[in-house]
Amino acid sequence: MRFKPSNYLNMIFACTLLTSLAACTPDPNAAASSPVQSSRSLMPADPAIKTVYIQSCYGCHSSGAGMAPRTGNIAEWAPRVQKGINVLLYNTINGIGSMPANGMCMDCSEEDFTKLILFLAGQSD
Repeated sequence: MRFKPSNYLNMIFACTLLTSLAACTPDPNAAASSPVQSSRSLMPADPAIKTVYIQSCYGCHSSGAGMAPRTGNIAEWAPRVQKGINVLLYNTINGIGSMPANGMCMDCSEEDFTKLILFLAGQSD
């Protein structure tokens, strides 16, 4: 049998594909309430705050996009919460990292932001 470079490349491609697919399989040991899943399903109890959350916060904080701490993920929020609500409020109003100023809510009051921050950090419903 003669060696063909195309067979070798096909074999490498097949192995790479199988390895990639194996890495994508769900972890059977992962809890059903992983931070990402629970972050996506958490919603504020207050209907007005819920509306603002969906319109302004959900896109990043439910998935962790742009390194945003995920909603209700105590571990991700802990170092931020330790800085205090005044720092969190300041960062929300002025923007920080990938988050734009006012967190994409141009109509929010400081009270709205405080409620949203406490909800996101898992410190209120």
